Amino acid sequence: EKKMRKKENGITLIALAVTIIVILILSSVSISMIKDKRGPIKEAQETAENAQRESIIQKIEADLYSERVKKGRSLTEQELIELITRNDYGTVAKEDGVNTLTTKDRRI
Repeated sequence: EKKMRKKENGITLIALAVTIIVILILSSVSISMIKDKRGPIKEAQETAENAQRESIIQKIEADLYSERVKKGRSLTEQELIELITRNDYGTVAKEDGVNTLTTKDRRI
């Protein structure tokens, strides 16, 4: 009976060791997926940034429309830049002949 008990203890320890190894492997795979460039955290950040960018664009378009109605004409490039700066949407800079809008966080 003693021999049987030792054999069962040995099997239990082996099963425990295998279980721990499997758990470690699964946890490392899960962590690497979360930290991956296309992981869920990165996707959530990108979604939030896109929503913020769209919100700013919509606000600028609404203000642009209001100004166009007030003035009875389309705004000049300089007037549009002043509108963006005045309403604190960000800054406009000319790069390679193209105007780019930089919000507090990112370039649009």
